[in-house]
Amino acid sequence: MCGISGIINWAGITEKEGNKTVTSLKAMNYRGPDYSNSVKSKYAVLGHNRLAILDLNKRSNQPMSSADERYTIVFNGEIYNHKEINKELKNKGVEFNTTSDTEVLLKGFIVFGKSILQKIRGMFAFVIWDNVKNVCFAARDRFGEKPFYYTIDKNNNFSFASNLQGIVALIEKPLEINKQAVFELFTQQYLTESTIYNGVSKLKPGHFLEITREGFEEGIYWDLNYKNKIETSFSEAKDTIETMLFESVSEQLEADVPVGVYLSGGTDSSIITALASQKKKYVTALTMSTPNSVNDEAEAASFVANHLGVKHKIVPLDNSSIKFLPKILKTMEPLADVSLIPSMAIAKEASKDFRVMLSGDGADEIFGGYKTPILFEQNNFKGNYLTKKIIDKSLDANGNISRQLNDRLTMSRLFKWGGIESFYKSSKAPVKEVLNILSFNDVKVYGNVVNEEVLSKISTESDVFMYKGIKDKLVNDFLYKMDASSMLFSLESRAPYLDYRIADYVSSLSLNTLMPSGEDKELLKKIGSKYIPESFFKLPKKGFSIPYYEYLKNEWGTLLIKLVNENISADLRIINPLNVVKLLNSYREKPSFRIGRLLYSVLVFEIWLREFHLNIEMTDPIFYEK
Repeated sequence: MCGISGIINWAGITEKEGNKTVTSLKAMNYRGPDYSNSVKSKYAVLGHNRLAILDLNKRSNQPMSSADERYTIVFNGEIYNHKEINKELKNKGVEFNTTSDTEVLLKGFIVFGKSILQKIRGMFAFVIWDNVKNVCFAARDRFGEKPFYYTIDKNNNFSFASNLQGIVALIEKPLEINKQAVFELFTQQYLTESTIYNGVSKLKPGHFLEITREGFEEGIYWDLNYKNKIETSFSEAKDTIETMLFESVSEQLEADVPVGVYLSGGTDSSIITALASQKKKYVTALTMSTPNSVNDEAEAASFVANHLGVKHKIVPLDNSSIKFLPKILKTMEPLADVSLIPSMAIAKEASKDFRVMLSGDGADEIFGGYKTPILFEQNNFKGNYLTKKIIDKSLDANGNISRQLNDRLTMSRLFKWGGIESFYKSSKAPVKEVLNILSFNDVKVYGNVVNEEVLSKISTESDVFMYKGIKDKLVNDFLYKMDASSMLFSLESRAPYLDYRIADYVSSLSLNTLMPSGEDKELLKKIGSKYIPESFFKLPKKGFSIPYYEYLKNEWGTLLIKLVNENISADLRIINPLNVVKLLNSYREKPSFRIGRLLYSVLVFEIWLREFHLNIEMTDPIFYEK
């Protein structure tokens, strides 16, 4: 887990490009505090910050070059099956100088070319420069666990970095905020393929780039596919997935530094903790607690830890935790998933004793969590054009009456009377409310979720929720959050559920095989009951969050009013302060979950605007350490 940065300049690398790369690396030093270096050739400068996890010896420092210096790699991430590929390469006569996965990846590329992507399992973003053919090759892992930002100009000059802070350091011209991205942030709390700046791009998960003087090609090497179903029993599927999951946990426990486990108290992380305790003699689990909150999972997590006999540490959190936001928003794109705050808090605590933490990320999306596919099957669309129109109007319109209706729209009712599109619409902030607080309206409003791309990958309508869950919110929200929050404290976060073999296999199973009794994540819970009492898996899901909707009524809301009334966003012609204040006052009188998320998104953007875009340090007392 590291930070990478570099520039390809077809006019030739000068001292200027070298200095910019060094500046970029310094801006991302927290991603790799153990060693930093860059190397230059005629057309390329590649830089690397190292967080040493495997083979701590300096021989594994990067940038790493082949013996003949033809190829040079900078790599961020982990290749979990590097020993397996190492053995295959040795059988072909390849010799190794380290025990690192970096050398395996470099020499694997030299032998197999871009088909090495089909062989490796892991999380990664890497660039390899061919100093003979003058070709740059870049790739990102299948799920997008590792970020990859880049720019490319009309002359095919290419710049890249591990995060927004790193890529901005490579760009000389002033950057313009992408208003479409602001609209996305306010409607759904995260950005999709857009980035917050015009001209800056993100490499898609499961994709690669090849850049030459003549042009560049973007290709895809992996994608989900729910079309090809297989016939198998629940028992057979359970045994297969348990074997895969155990192997994934075993691989991801490998490190030459201390490894711990995040334990939220829910199904997913509890199973990871259980499997880790089977493989590793001494396991420490960390839990974030929100005392006096209905979402607090400390008690459930303690039950699991005691049952498994693992060491357990609880990290308390309260509304003063907002003090973390300016620090992390200074490094990244704005993200209004409030669980970013507890993710930072627990990562900070974990980094005191560990360099690597295992998490339960991805299980809900892969195994059909949140009860979404099951409720969809149980509540097939029985409405018509009129019922759908009434529901959609209630989701968009202003006024207390429509908000009351919106609050009564349970997931079951949405499926029954509105269908899939209305369900997804309900997860976003009301478009009319968003446009009302923006100073512009030239945005592209979202089209249908079930589009041609989705239809080409699914066999049944319930597959939509599985495919979209992984391709959208998991990638752009949850995994982005985990990388940013962990790396801020020089900590590597690993997700055993995101072994692509597991996702490929689950995508071949019918919903009836995964959940024959109609129970949420039934197959996964059945695996877990082998290690943890079955009664534990009957507990209601709480989620990894904090009650921001309450905090907005008081201190956080007061801060939002102060910030918008400073007119910084208004002067940039982005936000209408008066309408934000009106919306907040209305919210305080009659809270609405969707409006609360919108207001929190505006608060995040206002903080990001100061800390990142304008480089203004927040001095409000709410951000002081308490």
